[in-house]
Amino acid sequence: MIKTYYLYIPSKHRSLHIMIKRIYIQLLTIIALVCYAGSLSAENYSLSPSTIDRKVYVSLSETSAKCPMLVTNYGTSSIQSFEYSLSFEGKIIQTKAYTFPKPLGIMEGVTVEIDVPPHHEISKTTLELAITKVNGQPNSASIKSITFPRQTVKKVPHRRIVVEEYTRMSCQYCPRGLALMENLLNTYPNDVIGIVVHTSRDALHCQDYASKARDYSSRPTLVMNRNLFLPYHKANAEFEEEKAKGADMDIEISAKWDTEKENITVIPRVTFCLDREDAPYGFAYVLIEDGMSHPSWAQANAYSGRTVDSGITKELDFFINSPYELRGYVNNSVAIAAEGVTYPLKGYIQTPVIANQTQSHEYVFRNISRKTIIQDKAKLSVCVLLINLQTGQIENAAKCSIDDATATSIAPLSLKQTNTIEVARYTIDGCRILTPQKGVNIVKYSDGSVRKEVVTE
Repeated sequence: MIKTYYLYIPSKHRSLHIMIKRIYIQLLTIIALVCYAGSLSAENYSLSPSTIDRKVYVSLSETSAKCPMLVTNYGTSSIQSFEYSLSFEGKIIQTKAYTFPKPLGIMEGVTVEIDVPPHHEISKTTLELAITKVNGQPNSASIKSITFPRQTVKKVPHRRIVVEEYTRMSCQYCPRGLALMENLLNTYPNDVIGIVVHTSRDALHCQDYASKARDYSSRPTLVMNRNLFLPYHKANAEFEEEKAKGADMDIEISAKWDTEKENITVIPRVTFCLDREDAPYGFAYVLIEDGMSHPSWAQANAYSGRTVDSGITKELDFFINSPYELRGYVNNSVAIAAEGVTYPLKGYIQTPVIANQTQSHEYVFRNISRKTIIQDKAKLSVCVLLINLQTGQIENAAKCSIDDATATSIAPLSLKQTNTIEVARYTIDGCRILTPQKGVNIVKYSDGSVRKEVVTE
């Protein structure tokens, strides 16, 4: 019987997981030598797949989706190609061959991409993959097959990755975090949402994030999707891996000012790709600003003149070529206001969830002028984070600019000048109230419509 051993990595050290993966193949080699040494012989062709540790999302409208899989050569000869089959409920649905770009050496492993076809309907299914032949010969591996989940959907959701950075101007090593954030935003502009949280009461301190910031003691701290602590200078591998996990839902967002530019009405729209009975999700809303600077602000910069780190990224090179006391630095993605970042707002997702039916609600950032650190309202953006209440991780997110108010504005319902009037108001647990109450309110109107409204004050 083959025993499986697991390596536990404490949460605060999870940024090491990429390095661990790099030695994973070597560990497999050692295990293989122990487990399979007795079975090795001349011209022995042995290729084993490793477990696919993520869902595979396949669109109904596509012929297939790419799925990464690690394969390891435990035989006595190099491998040029292999054949595999995919089975569903015991029946083979597809057979294909794969040719390596270069021969796979003995005791070597490599990640390959296999084609996974969709099911004939929107569904969640389990497939079995079996490597049947190696170099045209029967596969002699003890482990020839694995199972993995397949999600057949109408449309594969677009997953955006949230990176929260905790920093301060007086922190001399924080420039590495600023550089890493800028590098991710520049490299993946459509897929990364950056939120830079200044702490310790510096000029850009965000009080609304203060409680969440206390979860992280060191500066800088960069967290991806509240799931992974990022390394020092680059995080491309971490991003690619997190992105590849996919998401069970799409999320989009729109936002508009009122006519006085005092309130911002935000409308998130969430569309799940599969039916589900539960929805353990909450929302967080974050207002951020780009292009913030002031001559009096001084960013401490321990990377000044640190040529040993030159050439890693152009963003880090900027700090290397800048003085220790860096004035005039332009701060981007700065958190200005937030709600739900510590305790996500619940009660928005109606259950049971019906696949491909969009759910929406309104949230209002009120009294924006009270946020005195704002420099330019035209450079504000709104982010919405969908947070898994069971794991604490961010499942998906969206970001948008803020449209000016127009004659057809989506101003808060309570502010609309129409013939429709409010006739009843309830708390989320069904108790009727006479006036708006902080939290989620259920509002009924004279035209028969019912809307959810978030009251923040």
